[in-house]
Amino acid sequence: MRKALLFLFLLLLPLCALAETFTVGSRGDEVKALKERLQALGYYKAGNITRQYTEDTAERVRRFQRANGLPETGEADEATQERLYSPDARPAPHPTMRPLATPGPTPVPDWPERDGDGYLAGEGEYWYENSQEGLWLYLSPDIRIEILRREDANIGLRWFETEIWTRNGAGLRSVPSRSGKEVNPADIARSAGLVLGISDDFYTYRINNKKETVGVVIRDGKLLYNKIQNMGHHLPNLDMMAQYSDGSLAVYDNGEITAEELLAAGAVNVYSFGPWLIRDGEINEVVYDNYKSLEPRHALGMIAPGHYFALSIQGRTKFSEGTTLQRAAEILKSHGVTQALNLDGGNTMALVFHGQILNEPAVYDGKKFVRRVPSLIGIGETKQ
Repeated sequence: MRKALLFLFLLLLPLCALAETFTVGSRGDEVKALKERLQALGYYKAGNITRQYTEDTAERVRRFQRANGLPETGEADEATQERLYSPDARPAPHPTMRPLATPGPTPVPDWPERDGDGYLAGEGEYWYENSQEGLWLYLSPDIRIEILRREDANIGLRWFETEIWTRNGAGLRSVPSRSGKEVNPADIARSAGLVLGISDDFYTYRINNKKETVGVVIRDGKLLYNKIQNMGHHLPNLDMMAQYSDGSLAVYDNGEITAEELLAAGAVNVYSFGPWLIRDGEINEVVYDNYKSLEPRHALGMIAPGHYFALSIQGRTKFSEGTTLQRAAEILKSHGVTQALNLDGGNTMALVFHGQILNEPAVYDGKKFVRRVPSLIGIGETKQ
């Protein structure tokens, strides 16, 4: 609101006020207003804005001029200021990442008979598992799962893309371990007969670590924990993803919505980890300046209600270093994901298909392992 009022005020300034050119050494309230406008457009990070026009200010102005097709003088002349305060001012471009290698052709198995939506025609189940090709498939009358292993050897990165289609109520569900304790993810999947299981927000770690805030945790329509606070850019920052009975997923900022409001809206499960990566098809701006370390990453997203996409990026292994949350968000968006939350990655990440963990365990503190967890996000149920 403050920036919007400032923008309207500056639009009404007489043209003579905009005619003054600011250079290194200039100072005053007009310089501060100019820098605040640059900050609103993303040319400054959040922080204190001074009244001085410094060499750093000149460099920010050059970046603005470059992005807006103006001469890169570093001086805020009349033309630069008119563009800066106009509705057409271009924001700072996001940092770019090296493009991933073009994926090779996807292997084509001998599909069984399928209906018009790609599900299994008739009764029963169809499984296809080929670790050499990096392809895993499952079909039933109401569930369709395709898992692809991808790789870019040029940057040392391997990841799994899991696309999930469901109908007739065969959606996502939270599946706890039978003992209620933390166990190997594969054991949870096998005990529950899951077709697919992915690790979730691992909230029990925060319960056991008294220094951590748990966040909002809802399972099967019941509120288990409701403890939030402003986490800043801490990982996790306790942004949330709510799952609703119609098969939709929605993400929220930490503290944006209360547990009571979520329950009233019909939330079945709420996972707290974060940050959210995509909302309404747009990438969270926070990933462009934060969470830049190369780590194993794990995220769940929705393309449309009943149509989901899980991303499992390996890291801390011989062949895959890991990546940033910007990269993870960009992969998700490229697949049409409209809502997505960063889940617990690192050694917690587990992608379990047909009772087997597909991802290679990460190395932490000299040990290679997949962390024991209390629950999974599960899809399907099989007797095989």
